[in-house]
Formats: sequence, structure tokens, C-alpha cells
Amino acid sequence: MNHTLQEELKKIYEAPAPLRKAEFLRSIEPASFRYTGLFPVQARYIRKRIWCISALIFLVSLFGSLVLSADMLWMISALMPLLALTTAAEMGRSDHYRMAELEMAARFSLKSVILMRLAILGLSNLLLFGILFPISLRNSQMPPLQAGFYILTPFLLTTFLCLYIVRRRREADGIYLCAGISACIGLFLYPLRLSVPWLYEESSLGIWIFASAALCIGVIKQYQNLITQEELTWNLS
Repeated sequence: MNHTLQEELKKIYEAPAPLRKAEFLRSIEPASFRYTGLFPVQARYIRKRIWCISALIFLVSLFGSLVLSADMLWMISALMPLLALTTAAEMGRSDHYRMAELEMAARFSLKSVILMRLAILGLSNLLLFGILFPISLRNSQMPPLQAGFYILTPFLLTTFLCLYIVRRRREADGIYLCAGISACIGLFLYPLRLSVPWLYEESSLGIWIFASAALCIGVIKQYQNLITQEELTWNLS
């Protein structure tokens, strides 16, 4: 009797056949959106304070080069950790604002979004580095290759440590820890130059090259682990 009753109820409350279903589905079909269109969208997504910090680093370096007669290499080298901090802060922004789950459900994968942000910030940092590098040599007698690694190594070291913290610490205070590390690295460079002068001699350039290469590999690994960790976290949730 219950089975018969259920069948009768299904007939009574059976939904009518959909009308113009194909037309409706075509009307809500999303417009085509290529990966090239993701670049300007993500560029607008990056916070204005990040661009302001990059502009401030450039203006301070330019002002010091034009007004002061001091060697600007060490000041620019000390400012590079601050530039690395901005990149790490943007990489951990989705998790900080609890938006990673929403971005995982978007049309483009979270991996694509993070890689696009990384490309935008990387290109902007590369452009800024290309501008600051000749400025750092303005009042310096140091060979360009040697000066380049003095600027690059603190940047890579800060990036590596900040990405490690972003991966390990999901709390909001992780970014403050990154800021403290970048400040310590920037402030530590000048005393290091005075206390360990042989490290800044041309004969020690191999140490800086090796350190930069190792840190570069470490940064790439941290980015890969960050992307994998984000996707694995939400796939298992």
C-alpha cells in the first residue's frame, strides 16, 4: 500500500516538462574568457599598498642617489627585503582572508591564480630591480656582477623565509612575523659588512653566487609546496 501511495503521489506532484530548456541554457552560457584576460584582473586584485611600497623604494633610492654622495648599494640592498615582503604577503592573502575555498571553486584553478599573481609581482620586481641596479652603481666602485649579488641575495633570503612562514602559519600574525624577519635582514646587512669585511671582497663572490643559487631553488620549492598545500587542503575538506 505504501508503494502504491508513493507512486500516486509522484504522479500528482510530477513536475511539468521544461519548456525551451536548450534556449535557456544557451542564454546563460558564460562568455569566453582566456588566460590573457586573467592578467589585468589579477593586476587590479593586488592591493594598492603593494604598488605604493615599490614606488617608495624607488623614490628613496633615486633621491639618495641624486642628493647624497654616499654609496647607495648598501641602502638598496637593505630595502630589498621589504620588496620581498610584499610578494610573500600577496601569496598568503587568500588564506589570510579565508578566500582560498571560494577561489578553488572559480573557473580558473587556484594554481593558475597564484601563478598569475606571482608573474605580475615577479615582473614588477624585475623591472624595479633593473632600474635600481644602475642607481646602486652610481657612487660605487664595485664591479656590477658583485653588486648585483649583494642586492639579489637578501631579496631571495627574505622571500624564502617569508614563504616558509606563510605555509606553516595560517594565523593572521604570520605576516607580522614576516615583517619582523625582513626588517632584521635589512638592518643586519650593514653591521655584517663592518664585522665580516672579507665576505664582501671580490674573492668571496663565489659564496654569494652559491647562496643565491641555493636560495633561488628553495624559493621555487616553497612556491610549489604552497600551491600544492592549498589545493590539497581544500580537496580533502
